[in-house]
Amino acid sequence: MKKVFKTIYEYVINPPGDDDLSKSWQVSAQQLPTLWLLGKTGAGKTSIVQKITGQSAAVIGNGFMPCTKNASAYDFPEDLPIMRFMDTRGLGELEYDPADDLAALGKASQALLVVLRLRDSEQSAVLDALKRIRKSDAQIRREHVMVVHTAATEITDVNDRQRAVAAKQALVENIWGKSLGCCVVDFFETEIDGALNDYGSDALDEMISARLPELSLWLNKSEHENAEQTNYDRLSSEVLWYATAVASSDAIPAVGLVSVPAIQGKMLHSLAQQYGIEWDRRSFAEFTGALGASAVLSYGVSLGVRQLVKLIPIYGQIAGTALSVSVSYASTYAIGRAACSYLYHKKTNTPMADNALKGIYKKAAKQGRAAKKEMNQEQDS
Repeated sequence: MKKVFKTIYEYVINPPGDDDLSKSWQVSAQQLPTLWLLGKTGAGKTSIVQKITGQSAAVIGNGFMPCTKNASAYDFPEDLPIMRFMDTRGLGELEYDPADDLAALGKASQALLVVLRLRDSEQSAVLDALKRIRKSDAQIRREHVMVVHTAATEITDVNDRQRAVAAKQALVENIWGKSLGCCVVDFFETEIDGALNDYGSDALDEMISARLPELSLWLNKSEHENAEQTNYDRLSSEVLWYATAVASSDAIPAVGLVSVPAIQGKMLHSLAQQYGIEWDRRSFAEFTGALGASAVLSYGVSLGVRQLVKLIPIYGQIAGTALSVSVSYASTYAIGRAACSYLYHKKTNTPMADNALKGIYKKAAKQGRAAKKEMNQEQDS
């Protein structure tokens, strides 16, 4: 127990430099949940990204970087990204053949958003691209294709709007060969600091998180109206980035035993800086004590066992690695969530109820396991 505590403590107080973990960072970047937005210019793709991320249109426009000749990618957040948006530009433009771009983006994406402006009747370029994607060897599963009907309020009559949605949805589903999830949105700037209105954003979040489960922990914001939760929401993307980085590194044989506690230590160190607090022996002992001795001990035992299992031929490389990835993701998310609560109460000098931190840790671990397990099942099936 003391050895486990000492090892984790040393990683928190003196975390290794980023250069030492560059391989893990690179693997993490390659495995970002990726959402491909397929639609004509003016369909509302930027507004969708703006609504999901909370970033301004200017920031998003400048953030898209070329990834093929006529396609680009936007990682969010920029410094510690937890998701990637892909955009095929030029659909519908003369003398533009999107074949190469469609092939490249299809292999790099996990989910596809077909974005259609309701009052735009000319969608042949988008439908033709969709036909090519369906016939290609793209990695996107059919159930991960979604349709977003935009600019809904341009059609003021509700019945006319419903008929327009049904007609466009039928066009897409006839090409794809099965029913697809869809939502109806209209995100336009209000008069308040360029913010967007909120027509259909909840339905969009639910649709995406159902198909990219890892993002559900970030997209589905808590309904609790308290300062600690609000503060965590601000830092949740950072916690999730570290969880993804840990899971990615633990998938590499013989790396996890060192990289997992190292990256988790970097996370705790970074979170403490956000609160203007430095970890010392007393505060770290207080934190781990609030989590409970059993949690710390099971962490150390689980980490060691998972690395041994991965060494078993065939089984360890498949089932053992999948288990390591899921457990590492969940435990990192839970540690980060619990640490944010502890640091908040320490910063504000407010007491926590007995066993409160244990409850936060257990709930977060359960959420993390469920999200990662579902994602693994999606990838394996």
